Amino acid sequence: MPTSMQTIIGLMSGTSADGIDAAIIRSDGTRIERTNHAATFAYPSNLREAILAAAADAASYLAEPNRRAQLIQKITDAHCQAVASLREAANFPKIDLIGFHGQTVYHNPALGRTIQLGDGGQLAKAANIPVIYDFRAADMEAGGQGAPLAPIYHQLILQKAAREKSDIKLPALFINIGGVSNASFVMEDNLEGYDIGPGNALIDDLCQIFYQKPFDKGGEIAASAKIYIPFIERVLADPFFKMVGPRALDRAYFHSYLSQPDFASLPAADQIATVTALTARAAHHCIAQLAKPPKAVLIAGGGAHNHTLVAQLKAGLPRACKFIDARAIGCSPDFAEAELMALLAARWQAKLPSSFPETTGVATPQICGVQALPPQLQI
Repeated sequence: MPTSMQTIIGLMSGTSADGIDAAIIRSDGTRIERTNHAATFAYPSNLREAILAAAADAASYLAEPNRRAQLIQKITDAHCQAVASLREAANFPKIDLIGFHGQTVYHNPALGRTIQLGDGGQLAKAANIPVIYDFRAADMEAGGQGAPLAPIYHQLILQKAAREKSDIKLPALFINIGGVSNASFVMEDNLEGYDIGPGNALIDDLCQIFYQKPFDKGGEIAASAKIYIPFIERVLADPFFKMVGPRALDRAYFHSYLSQPDFASLPAADQIATVTALTARAAHHCIAQLAKPPKAVLIAGGGAHNHTLVAQLKAGLPRACKFIDARAIGCSPDFAEAELMALLAARWQAKLPSSFPETTGVATPQICGVQALPPQLQI
């Protein structure tokens, strides 16, 4: 049963590993009230490099316990500082709960393995606030893919928007473009969720390799170059795009395609333009597979700032489908996933499920998360 409304900090650090998004909302697990207090805290460059190195070679990383422990400590320290900084800036008299995702370095549903680095107990002690974390484990232990977790959040905000705004109609598709792109198909009486293909991961990694930049700001590099269609067609023939129903991806799933000779010989800008177009085409592929066409498509995540990507995504939508910026329904593209983590914490406390057969493939709905209490609340 829902509890009373609580003030919650949500923390999200995505697979791009550029930093920590933190947001404060009020929620009882079924309602979301925004406070407009949110901020991003960049990882130090050496920490980001260490996270990406761990994600690139998880097997070697797991074989070195000291390396793992040091990385967990540094990631947790960064989250502790983010919580302290946000609380100071927001000046909230009381925070009831923290939703802590941790830093993903590996996610392989086929093997039933996922790794989010971060010490919930250390964060609870430092902040002196109960922490709910490790949101993916319960789902995967019950046979789910551990992702995506965003659909319940998307459902709540889209249903609210459909009630309150005349231009928002269901069914609607909410696409979040992070390292991987995931989508939630919200209908009047049903909800589906899935990872749909590469998001920013290929773009970001090529920008880092060729330009020593973490991402293609505004899509400027992609806008200046040529798209290599054979590469896109080759990737879209991957078995992943033949899957239907709940499905999940690791950030590095498509990286092997980058080394194929014809693509690797292209100019750097053309490579970036091509993988940008691939992300848009993957979204179009998802839309074409839906049981019924969406009346609206909304976009959030870091990809929402890539103007080239957004223009390509919009250009390929069905004629009757309306493109809506997530900000039009009060959803920040940058802090949607941080708000999601706060919501998941509220749902854990209210003993409400956060993953479902239609979103992760789990057999039965799962209450997701583990609680860590500060010392004075421990029994």
